[in-house]
Amino acid sequence: MIIDCELYLLDFPVAGRVYDIHASELLLDEAGIDLAVLMPPVTLKPDNYWMNERIQGNSRFVPCALLNPHFGDEAVAELETGAREWGIRGLKLMPTKHGFRLNTKTVRQLVSKCAELNIPVSVHSEGGWAKPLFIGVLAEAFPDVPVIMDHMGYRYWVAEAIEAAKRTPNLYLATTAVMEPHFIAMAIEAVGVERIVFGSNGPLVIPKMQVDVVKSLQLAPEDEAKVLGGTLARLYGIGKEIGD
Repeated sequence: MIIDCELYLLDFPVAGRVYDIHASELLLDEAGIDLAVLMPPVTLKPDNYWMNERIQGNSRFVPCALLNPHFGDEAVAELETGAREWGIRGLKLMPTKHGFRLNTKTVRQLVSKCAELNIPVSVHSEGGWAKPLFIGVLAEAFPDVPVIMDHMGYRYWVAEAIEAAKRTPNLYLATTAVMEPHFIAMAIEAVGVERIVFGSNGPLVIPKMQVDVVKSLQLAPEDEAKVLGGTLARLYGIGKEIGD
């Protein structure tokens, strides 16, 4: 089973095409991907309810709440409602897009709620407030919460991402938008294949391209299976009820 840990449902055109549910499924079909963790468009206040309404009855998508901590208690309440009533399976944070530090009160409350709900957190990584060092500190503060670092530091901070993961056993590195196979190979060598998870950042990045990057590593079949979906199935509780 192949699971994509970062796919966006978009209501605006990318390269002349709106990536609704049908178009998103075609992307997955092209790449041979079975399931995708789905997120709404990145806006000031992402509309998680809008996304969830559009995937009702479609078991191919695992809904993940993208939340802006600037909305405080409202964001925390939305996460709980989403998980208990809408089937939300994870939390996504974007420090640079929404302009917040990872050590704020609301971020701590959101991640604490993830611990209570037994769901993972994924965090966009690059420079600034999304540096891997800061994501590592967040993961260390919540050792019972799986934290997925999307983009693995995004090229310029890959070494920092790997160092953070080496110190933090609940920190996982995602291949989203990582087009350089040697970066993934470095991460596998440093922290083990169980801590590397596949993702595309589609539709901005074509999912098939990202699958091909992982396959180009020519890992042992059992190791490739872990990266492409086995670990994500465990982290997102595929087949389990929220809170189990």
